[in-house]
Amino acid sequence: MNKIIGSIIGALLLFVTPLAFAQGSADVAAEHIQSYAVNAAVHTDGTARVSERLLYHFSSPRHGIIRTIPYVKTNSNGKKYAMTIDNITVTDESNAAYPVTQSSDGTNLSLKVGDSDNTLTGDHWYVISYDVSGGITYFSDHDEWYWNDIGSEWSVPVLSAEAITELPNGITDTTIQKSCFTGVPGSTESSCTMTVANDVVTVKATRELAAGEGLTTVIGFPKNIVSVLESKEVVPFFSTTAGKIVLVLIAIAVFIWYIVAPIMVVWKWWTSGRDPKPAMGEVKAWFSPPTTAAGRTLTPAETGGLIDERVDMRDIYGTIIDLARRGYLKITESTKGDFTLTKMKKWSASELQSYEVTLLTGIFSGEDSVKLKDLDLRETIHTVSNALYISMVSDGFFPNNPEKVRLLYIVLAVFSAITFNPILLLVSLTFGLHMPRKTMLGAGQAAVARSLKNFLVSQDKQLAFQAKNQMMFEKLLPYAIAFGVEVIWAKRFRDIAIKRPDWYESSTGGNFNTLLFAQSLGRGYSTSFATAATYKSSSGFSSGFSGGGGFSGGGGGGGGGGSW
Repeated sequence: MNKIIGSIIGALLLFVTPLAFAQGSADVAAEHIQSYAVNAAVHTDGTARVSERLLYHFSSPRHGIIRTIPYVKTNSNGKKYAMTIDNITVTDESNAAYPVTQSSDGTNLSLKVGDSDNTLTGDHWYVISYDVSGGITYFSDHDEWYWNDIGSEWSVPVLSAEAITELPNGITDTTIQKSCFTGVPGSTESSCTMTVANDVVTVKATRELAAGEGLTTVIGFPKNIVSVLESKEVVPFFSTTAGKIVLVLIAIAVFIWYIVAPIMVVWKWWTSGRDPKPAMGEVKAWFSPPTTAAGRTLTPAETGGLIDERVDMRDIYGTIIDLARRGYLKITESTKGDFTLTKMKKWSASELQSYEVTLLTGIFSGEDSVKLKDLDLRETIHTVSNALYISMVSDGFFPNNPEKVRLLYIVLAVFSAITFNPILLLVSLTFGLHMPRKTMLGAGQAAVARSLKNFLVSQDKQLAFQAKNQMMFEKLLPYAIAFGVEVIWAKRFRDIAIKRPDWYESSTGGNFNTLLFAQSLGRGYSTSFATAATYKSSSGFSSGFSGGGGFSGGGGGGGGGGSW
């Protein structure tokens, strides 16, 4: 039996031993720091020169290492203090300088060491040296060097760790306090030894430091040996007087933007965004277009814009029909929905409104005959729309350009959405877009325009006598088109003998029918004119000894790094 057990144990050892050896070899072969030695020389002027000497093993091709050095430390009261780290050098064991890229995030100094054009494998020495101001902490009974020699932020293990602290002359083993800590941040483990000889304190870790573990040295020595060179308190901006003022201003701005602004929009609409009440309200049997204060009859586009405070495409299309009625062009429907416009006579600025001249010029562009659907009227329509808004303001119908007023509240709505102000967004879209207001003249003539629209859509028999003539039909047809009620208007004439207008020609022939005529013009708006208006081009381009005691990672310095 003993022989059997012995054989089994022997077989297991033969199996396990190679696995253990292979695992150990893999661990050693993985990326690590073979040796890490830190030398800190504390000077009587309160500064210190720190030199880190590490042998880094690259298991696969890498460019170099990244060393992160914290320069802001936090005391037991939560206050932050900034040390000064300068005169940085990074060399190899032969004192040859490495390429270094330095950066800071306001708390940590980052050193990216190496060349992006070259890679390294195997063991390589790095010597990182720098001066520290503010690294000593001053207490009432002693001064203290509390330093994280090897930081706990390294992403690789450290197989051998040592820290040597050189103190100013005159400090002996009997006059100092000393401690060392190992492990993760906050750990009170002391897997380390400390020796003092000739003002030099040597700390050695008695075990390997895993990734995320560090080595910390705490040395307290008598006062008045080193000068007082304290780190500077980091005061958050909003804790300063200027910051507090800014904070108050921000609070005021937030209150205004999120509370006051929505109320102001509603208040402005209530007090100055509604139309005044005109002397004459809407009536049912009014069949004359509105006029200016000087008595000029408003065009279909002006009348349509006056009603809804917008110049839309129907208003401009109605103007084309009105210009044809007045003899400036002829409309020919060669096939269903395909319209040709022909210039019939010259025009001048003295007999037309400026926007009408712009529209005619944009349509014909030097040609005598054009197909409506082949035109690109986008720029022309934009110019005509702006001119109409300006004209209605200058004629006294609006105190301000309605389009610009709406645009202001659209911009306000966009900023409301960006700044997550849903109340102001809703108010801007609900009240702001209705903010354009008319003057007393504008409100009165808008009532006339609505009365005209009522007449055009009414089918009451008692109004029929007013529509029994050719002139009435043709004169008010452009207004009906601008209002979008041309078919309803035409129905009133379906049983009346109306001849085909001279300014319109159709290839379909047959007897003239007002309803079919109106439907043809409606198709012209929805097909040919819509194409011209939206045509698109093809191009698009604490101390370490007091209170709860010290711990690993509790001092200055530290940090860590890895490879890249």
